[in-house]
Amino acid sequence: MAVTLLFPTATEAAPLQALRPDLDIRICGVGPVEVARFVARMLREQRCDGIVLCGVAGSYGEEPRVGDVIAVRREQTASLPAIFRGSYEASLPIELPQVVSNTVMCVGCEPCGAQIENMEGAALFSLCAEASVPCGEIRAISNRVDDLRSEWQIEVAVKNLAMTINNLFPR
Repeated sequence: MAVTLLFPTATEAAPLQALRPDLDIRICGVGPVEVARFVARMLREQRCDGIVLCGVAGSYGEEPRVGDVIAVRREQTASLPAIFRGSYEASLPIELPQVVSNTVMCVGCEPCGAQIENMEGAALFSLCAEASVPCGEIRAISNRVDDLRSEWQIEVAVKNLAMTINNLFPR
């Protein structure tokens, strides 16, 4: 199965692109609107066997730790009022520790049972469910949710992310 790997930013994708130019790696943009626009266009223009969203995320607690690479099993739309929140399941199995994630529009939403937060996952899971396209999500922890941006360890996170994905997708 040929899987497309989506990254919100070129910074998140660069280490893997250098390591594995053979993989289908694409930059989709940051946030739920950008990923929805990108994926809708991609699905309209081509057949897709599966999509995996990859990138960095913030952790709500001590686990997962900064530098850990995990798979998201469920995404929640945390930035909406409780009555409107959605929950979406991954449909592509990924052999990594599994977590629940909040898709947020601003940093620092209440965890509501999630271990991490990101800005794109629920949009991808929702679109893929509607289109019957298998999807998953791999995140590397770059920070704690309450850390100052200057404390984020993005370089460590994207290096670990690239090495993990390289091992998950043999040549």
